[in-house]
Parts: sequence; structure tokens; C-alpha cells
Amino acid sequence: MIRTSCTSDLPALLTLTAETFAHHKRLSPHFHPDVTTPYTLESLSQMIEAEQHLCLTVLDGETLIGYLFGKWTAPAPDRFTPVRILNITDVGVAFSHRSSGIGRQLMQVAEELALERKVDAVRLNVWTV
Repeated sequence: MIRTSCTSDLPALLTLTAETFAHHKRLSPHFHPDVTTPYTLESLSQMIEAEQHLCLTVLDGETLIGYLFGKWTAPAPDRFTPVRILNITDVGVAFSHRSSGIGRQLMQVAEELALERKVDAVRLNVWTV
């Protein structure tokens, strides 16, 4: 089940973001070598509460197994053509559930929400190893 993240998800989100970050560090050791996770309970809480952030959680029963974080950007006032964008900032899936389509499902839900908000573009940057 995919739903909007809530404060009761915070401990599990912190654990899973640390797992995802550790995976990134194994693939690219130069990637923030002194950091164990880019998030804290406080920063995750602020993201969940902030209207400009999209925070989705995937549950398998009661277990949190995935997440997607994004940020809604408003049109810049100095742009000739205003553009609304959803920037996907982080996607993570528990190691035990990788390669099962969960990331694709998260992106699909994010894209559907973007269409509802009449967003002009969804952006996701990915790394290659």
C-alpha cells in the first residue's frame, strides 16, 4: 500500500533512509564518506509537515518498505512561461523488496499526484555506477 507519510512513520523512515544511503555509499565510496544518513528525525518531520514536500510511504502489512520524497516548486515570478515542477529528491526501497517494482509504483503515484496538481514536469535524477 502506498500512502502519504505520517509522523508515526518517522523511526522506520529514518532507518530505511540510512539503509538506502549506505547502499549508495557502497556503490560510490566517495559519496559523503563521513555521513551515515542525510536525514534526522527532525528533518524528516519537517518534510512530512511541509506543504511544498511530497512524502510517500510504502507498506507491506505494517512494515515500511519504501519511500519517495519530492518537492513541489512554484513558478518563478521572473520566468516568461511559469513552470510548476515536482522534483523527486529521494527514492528508497528496502533491500528485501528491491527489484519488485516498488520504485516504479512510487513514481507512478507521484506522477498521478503531479497530474492532479497540473504540474508541468516531474524530474528525477539518477546515478549510474
